[in-house]
Amino acid sequence: MGEFDVLFISGEQRVEKFNFKGKEISVTVRELSWTEKNKVLGMCFQYKTSGDMSFDFDKYNKEMLLRIISGIKVGDSEVPPKELNHIFFTRLNSSFGGMLEKLVPKAFEEVGTSDFFEKGQSS
Repeated sequence: MGEFDVLFISGEQRVEKFNFKGKEISVTVRELSWTEKNKVLGMCFQYKTSGDMSFDFDKYNKEMLLRIISGIKVGDSEVPPKELNHIFFTRLNSSFGGMLEKLVPKAFEEVGTSDFFEKGQSS
């Protein structure tokens, strides 16, 4: 692909280190593609029969953590990969969950209104 490589995710992972309750915790994080993030966003919208719509931020955070975290080490012990699942993230204490939440990409970036919404749809 050559020149186009700048357009794609690198596939590289980074390690974020936290100090929590006197323990060093290393969290291995991978980058998500644009479509992966959009799939998670789509899963988190709730549509009601009234026509109203809401967004489930708790579900968004858990689903993103499931996808971006590929490893967690506490000291010399590693969480087995098969245990990094919904149950694991549901059981996290609030303080550590809040620390991990900072790794989650923002659900909605602050962007300007598109021309479509500003000017209306032309026929």
